Amino acid sequence: MKMKHHILFLLLLATIFQCQAKREPAWMRELPKPGNETYIYVRESGEGTTVNIALAQAMVRVFQSTANRLGQPFDAQKVSEALLAGTDYQTISKQYDVPVNRVGLYSTQLTNGKWWVYVLCQVASMSNVEPVWDRLGLTSTAENLVSLAKSIVIPGWGQMSKDHVTEGIFTLIGEAAFVSGGIISYRVAQDQLKIMRSENVSINDFANASQKYNTMQSLSYISWGMAGTLYVFNIIRAITAQPKSPYDLSFEPSIIATPQSLAPTVGLTLRF
Repeated sequence: MKMKHHILFLLLLATIFQCQAKREPAWMRELPKPGNETYIYVRESGEGTTVNIALAQAMVRVFQSTANRLGQPFDAQKVSEALLAGTDYQTISKQYDVPVNRVGLYSTQLTNGKWWVYVLCQVASMSNVEPVWDRLGLTSTAENLVSLAKSIVIPGWGQMSKDHVTEGIFTLIGEAAFVSGGIISYRVAQDQLKIMRSENVSINDFANASQKYNTMQSLSYISWGMAGTLYVFNIIRAITAQPKSPYDLSFEPSIIATPQSLAPTVGLTLRF
């Protein structure tokens, strides 16, 4: 019975993570305000059978609209082919002299299997001005404080709420591993200390216990130190991380029904 409760709890936890992962970023609802007059924000979308195809289409639209506004010549077909071949958008930006800085990406898969990708970009406001990109300010102070509170309670939760789900999961796993290592090492060290303090301990047993005690005590200090360092890094990332594509890690909870029972399952998809 306890095992069933544990499985149901994990399924519920996965569902919560899924809801966090699929949350639309704030810029999908309202474009952020530029930090200076050298650039403006634009949002474009693309559709395709894969994320890469949809992303390439969205970026081509960003380049095309910016090039038209700046009066720059632009070959949409060549740029699309270059993006699909793996050429970085910054290289294309320099090649066509169309300043573009992508700062946000959101993707979603439709019921027909196709992908929709939305991009948020900073683009040059005028052709005769070199843009100074503002890499901050995509999240409000309130959102950062909420993410901070989440990461204080559960390491990695703040990153997950900003769609850095892979980073958040690894942060949580790493913190649990370091804390567990510190606890285990400390307990083993204390066991060795009891052996050393026992009245009938031999010289050899005392020496072995002393060596193990020093080793495990050192490991416990290292583990706790790493846990503390990761915890501080986790808090910093909760504040400084900007929203990104929520589909780097997704959970798909479901139920497998048989004539005799119901079995909850969780499908996991990881994209780097």
